[in-house]
Amino acid sequence: MAAHNKTRRYALPAATLVALAMTGCASQAPQGKYLDGTHEVSGKGKKSTITLQVQVEQGKIQQITTQSHKETESLYLNAERLFPKIVTNNGHEGIDAVSGSTFSSNGILQAINSLPRTDGSTPEYQPVGASEEKGDEFKLKWSIQPRLGLLKGDYYYEEARFRQGHMGSMIIVLDSDNPSDVILAEFNESGRPNYYTRLYQDVPKRMSEYNFSMGKKKGTAWVQSALTMEKMMVEKDKLTFEPNPDYDPKLANKLNQPNRLKYLGLDIVAGASNSIQQSLVPLTAKIHDRIQGEGTQLKLYQNAERLTDDQGRWTGITSLLRFVVDTSTKEIVDVYYDEIFADSKGEIRDASLKKHYRQSKYDSVHYVEPARIGFNVMFDALNEHVKAGGSIFDIDDLPATGDTGSYAQTGFTKRSASWDLYLKQAELLYQEMRADQVVRAHN
Repeated sequence: MAAHNKTRRYALPAATLVALAMTGCASQAPQGKYLDGTHEVSGKGKKSTITLQVQVEQGKIQQITTQSHKETESLYLNAERLFPKIVTNNGHEGIDAVSGSTFSSNGILQAINSLPRTDGSTPEYQPVGASEEKGDEFKLKWSIQPRLGLLKGDYYYEEARFRQGHMGSMIIVLDSDNPSDVILAEFNESGRPNYYTRLYQDVPKRMSEYNFSMGKKKGTAWVQSALTMEKMMVEKDKLTFEPNPDYDPKLANKLNQPNRLKYLGLDIVAGASNSIQQSLVPLTAKIHDRIQGEGTQLKLYQNAERLTDDQGRWTGITSLLRFVVDTSTKEIVDVYYDEIFADSKGEIRDASLKKHYRQSKYDSVHYVEPARIGFNVMFDALNEHVKAGGSIFDIDDLPATGDTGSYAQTGFTKRSASWDLYLKQAELLYQEMRADQVVRAHN
């Protein structure tokens, strides 16, 4: 669900750029190290060629952008920590590789080494090792932001419990006009009912606090692996994976062994192989069989949009609405509405909500809904109402649709602002479904 952006940037602050520009106005400005312009340069990583776009002004590197790579995503994110060092140093000389990402680091540094220089030289690149202390651990980053705008296509869903009772679920959406085109792949997992941490019993992991509090090995590894697999499925239209003939179960827990994976072609962050191999891969294989067999009569209609304030600025919250409709009966069989917080605290304008970054209102266990009733309770009730035949616009009897009672006596609830946001999205998707003639009339 999340959006996967290949482009990452590091640039100097605006004030620094202004200062550099003023310096460049001097008639006696010294010749710079690199040729001015926007250059595309490449270096060899561990698994692929790493291609960077580098902006040079007045001989100095101003901005570095990753154009493409096929490295292990988490390791490459680690290596990208070199960007600010390269900009500050105006070159790669004297910079060591990042510990744990030596090959990707050298690919980046080699690319910088190939930048065209004002003196016409092209120094031979000398690979470097890592010298950072082990205590300087990289904290994995990830994005849970959905693809903005309208998305619709043929819908497939599978879920099953695995490994001690965790619940895995997989959504695949195909382009209705081109069934070989995977346009959405989304994996989720909920903690087992008897999970040793009570807080996460039956709680979905994708957009909850799980990915923070469970630590690097369990939380961030889980979500990073899921996002990496989803990205591969969409980009390569790939839903099946071949078994690894060299797999040795005796080495299954030795995470530094390449044959610990049961399937070939999987790019998994260490610590999440069970979820991927025991849940995501088998569930996707079932969906693949259904695609090749009976197909589906279900269609997904989804819209995601950023919520803005009165001045048109993003609040740091993205609203998402999904309808799953059975085209044979023209009934909506599933409704999911959520509001997803930005990937960083700085993007969230309401200070009281910053702590919920990379989480959603539906999945968070600590989010407090101002309506004084659970956000998940509100929209679970909507789902049940619609599945029972109710109109998607008839919300009057649902939780937190109005002020009720006395808080001291009955647990007073307020009308939630999220209902109005939902209704706006519902109207948009309803018009789309009606235009496609896949849903009955809703009053």
